[in-house]
Amino acid sequence: MHPTQPLPAPPQPPDTARANFRWTSNADRIDPFAEGPHYGPVLEPFLVRAVSARISVNPLLSPPAGDDYLRWNMVFSTSTCFRTTEPRRSWTRGRDAPATFPRLSQLRIISRSFPWMISVKARRKNIGVTCGEVIEAISAYMQGDVARKEYDAASSRRRREIWSAYQFNRSTDINAPGGNLGEQLRRLDWLGGNSRFGGVVRNDDYVKEACGDILPCTFELRCIQSYPLNQEEAAEQRRRHARDRSRDRSRPRSTGSGSGGACDTLEDEDDE
Repeated sequence: MHPTQPLPAPPQPPDTARANFRWTSNADRIDPFAEGPHYGPVLEPFLVRAVSARISVNPLLSPPAGDDYLRWNMVFSTSTCFRTTEPRRSWTRGRDAPATFPRLSQLRIISRSFPWMISVKARRKNIGVTCGEVIEAISAYMQGDVARKEYDAASSRRRREIWSAYQFNRSTDINAPGGNLGEQLRRLDWLGGNSRFGGVVRNDDYVKEACGDILPCTFELRCIQSYPLNQEEAAEQRRRHARDRSRDRSRPRSTGSGSGGACDTLEDEDDE
């Protein structure tokens, strides 16, 4: 008679405390702004308000500080935008990084430098709005036309500033886009001398002041004083500008959304 084989021992329950410790430790080491679809949920604006989520902006989009930030004159295309750690290369690294944490399906941008609201929607719902989408949305909106009624509603002093920027932006100066802009008044002309990207920040006080309420997923774009290019930057600007003009000739220009119309021409405000 053969001895009966003992039954196998029942499986031990998982060490949940140890498992949770490992998970937490790994999660703590994950960059909240890591690229890819696997690092947290993508929130809708209504949910952000419902759960009182605290939204942080990706440091890459923050105001210039330290030695790694985005440098871009917003009157030019995004091909001229670069990270200061890679000054001879158009911005690539970090374009697909989430613009916020937690990630958002869409966000809005307002500014003290212009009267409009820019909407940015994520092209990929499982990733959320990226840094690249924010910059591209700003650029596309700035290329749109200004409605005549918007221009006429500005103060006399503000119209003179816009007129001066309009003339300069169509000049042959290396710091200007040039006549390729056409004769229409564009939103980028509204920036005047403050055409440099100064970062996107969370500023609930300003959002409430400008909109009457703290709207969820609404951020402030800071526009700061531009500056002349040095010799090396000017040479690189010429190369990129030539490439942009070549591309522009081969495609129709969009006027953007929300402009409410377009100005036929501008009158010299100095004649008032």
